[in-house]
Amino acid sequence: MTGEGVTGARGAATGDEPPLEHLIAAATVRIHGRRPGYDPSGPDEGVRTFLGSGFFVAPNWVLTCAHVALAEGGGHVDIVHEPEPGGPPAVVPGEVAVALPETPPRPGEGWAAPDLALIRLQKPADHACVHLAEQPLTDHGRQAGGRSGLLLGFAGWFRSGHRLSRYDGTVTVLGRIGWGADEELRLGDDDLPDGVSGGPVFDPHRGEVVALVKSRRTRERGGTAVRTGQLRHLPVAAAPPPAAAPAPAGSGAHTRAYGPGEHAAGHPAGADWPPPDAAPDPGDLYQEVLRGHDRFHRDRLRHADRDGAPPAWADTQAVLDGARTIPFGPRERTLLLGALGELPPPPSTAGLTALLRSVPGCASAARTVPPPRAWRDGLGGLYESHATDEGRRLAVLRYVVAVLHTPRPHDPGTAEAEAALRTWLHRTTAALDRPVRGEITAELRRHAATPAPPPPQDPARGARHSVLLELTRRPWEQDSFDWRIGLLPAPGPPRPAGAPADGLPDPPEPEPLHDDHTGTPLAELPARLAGPLARAFTLADEPGTPALLQVALERDVLGLPVDTWPSGPGGPPLGRLRPVVVRPAEPPGGAGEPDPAADRYDRWRWTHDDAPLAPGIRGRVLDCEAGARVPVPSTDQLRSLAHASVPVLCHYREHGHAGSAEALARLVDGGFGVALWRRGAGGPERMCAEFHRRAEAELARARTAQRLPGLVHALRAALAEGRTDSFWADGVALLYDDPHQPLPGSDDLFAPL
Repeated sequence: MTGEGVTGARGAATGDEPPLEHLIAAATVRIHGRRPGYDPSGPDEGVRTFLGSGFFVAPNWVLTCAHVALAEGGGHVDIVHEPEPGGPPAVVPGEVAVALPETPPRPGEGWAAPDLALIRLQKPADHACVHLAEQPLTDHGRQAGGRSGLLLGFAGWFRSGHRLSRYDGTVTVLGRIGWGADEELRLGDDDLPDGVSGGPVFDPHRGEVVALVKSRRTRERGGTAVRTGQLRHLPVAAAPPPAAAPAPAGSGAHTRAYGPGEHAAGHPAGADWPPPDAAPDPGDLYQEVLRGHDRFHRDRLRHADRDGAPPAWADTQAVLDGARTIPFGPRERTLLLGALGELPPPPSTAGLTALLRSVPGCASAARTVPPPRAWRDGLGGLYESHATDEGRRLAVLRYVVAVLHTPRPHDPGTAEAEAALRTWLHRTTAALDRPVRGEITAELRRHAATPAPPPPQDPARGARHSVLLELTRRPWEQDSFDWRIGLLPAPGPPRPAGAPADGLPDPPEPEPLHDDHTGTPLAELPARLAGPLARAFTLADEPGTPALLQVALERDVLGLPVDTWPSGPGGPPLGRLRPVVVRPAEPPGGAGEPDPAADRYDRWRWTHDDAPLAPGIRGRVLDCEAGARVPVPSTDQLRSLAHASVPVLCHYREHGHAGSAEALARLVDGGFGVALWRRGAGGPERMCAEFHRRAEAELARARTAQRLPGLVHALRAALAEGRTDSFWADGVALLYDDPHQPLPGSDDLFAPL
């Protein structure tokens, strides 16, 4: 490389191991815009088409910044790399597979963090790969001599006059900007020239890539970088929502015919989602790339001793000082990561964090930011979890035992992966002290003596977590809200109607994730909540099954159209991506009136009874007669309706309309936990008969209210696709307030219940 390099890394290698910078340079690439007739490897054409830097992270995958990969807007680029640094370049076409954020910024604005893009090569190539850190970035490498800040190296390419040159150097981490997906590392003490954006930032003490260069300062040295761990914010692949079927002729028109065996107790969003004939899970890009990365380095290590084979990254790591701070050494960790990369990935982030919390000494790894998604993420979170080497080793071994015995569908490939992991566990444990060997052996015997549980069922059919968003108006500021976001565990078994609370377990508490008490204007709420909600969904979503979003609102703003808010800048509405329901933040009952608790539980039980002889739910239009708006019945009249009734409102106007807010509040006070309405301006030109007919038919076909969140989600998706048979449901919204999953008190959303 042409710059100073990292003295500690360069001087650490001994014997035949290449220095760390050589490994970094072999995997660092140039990214060029694809233009017909231009050869990006040529001296002149290369300068004209040069966009920035990147690096190989897995076979046929390049990581760079979104602002580099999408600089020319098309998403098709050329990758130029040198299989041997200083040797002849090779050119491979590539295509941007995913970028965060997905849409470019408006003119004059910079790219928002995390500013990441993965480029898939369009034809296979032989190339090196960097080694990505599996643990969070820590302060283990602070400099000596009184200088503060974590010392890191960086590399990339830049324009040097009329040619392109390599560039590297050292930077100091001065601090952080933002939090979560918005986080950036502040860098100082060296120049970051134009072109190095997207290049790797590496830890010279441990020999691993921890970040990539994002930006440079214009008036002083330094810039910003994005941690590679931000890749965990990549969207989880999800199957499309169940499409609404074309409406048959006549009054029996319906979105979808429900089979008798499709209902299962548990979380409402799981009912009929996905449908039995849904397309297979298209896969998780994060898992695909990181598993490929770990298998690549495991295979390189196995072949490193052959004549003419390229060196293994782990051999260079082994002679670095920082290698002693991580359990088991680089070679053993590389073999372990490769074995974990052969296993089917965890079912979800929620499942992985639950596993980590269940293993003694591993709970802290569940709290890493971003949350863990792959087996390697859980492993990396344990490296800093204990003060002693013995504690770290024991935590890693316990985690491996738990992963090994996680129920999963078996095929020949899975059996081989488990055998490799078991071999690693026995070999590694045999070299440790007797107390550690005894504990791990006892754990293995305990698992062997316990009957293997069946493979996990499709999470769409059972109880799951959901995301809870509470919006609380600030009474002294018009249209300004405080908000909190939490992870709401799946509800337990329902209590019988009217059953006393004494002696029954308390409902599970929400897990707090994000909150803001500074007041956010209503107009700014969608943009402000997009990032925190996206991080919460990462924890709650299951493969192919988006989590339910429950929005707790005061009753006079229950009609707030949260389902229409965009999921991110330029993104689709939340209600198109997942089931979204609202629920009242205050308990039912008017001022001075008792909470009609028994009636609420009875109504909930009747509307969720899917037994063969159960009557099934029936829609009741309450505010419309012959197309004319009429008042919603009084609370006493509402309580006299059959318990399997689901109120339907045809003339709900919009958020802020006093009459519409009063109608919804009356339904809540009447003991109804389920209600359907459509938003709109109203007026004689809005036809009501089709809405009445289709809404009542859909509710009758569903038979149980448990299917309604998924049904409304399907209708919203069909509307977005322009399906004319779904136009009757334009503006539809759902109240879904489970009394068995009560909200925390309004004084403290996440106080013990």
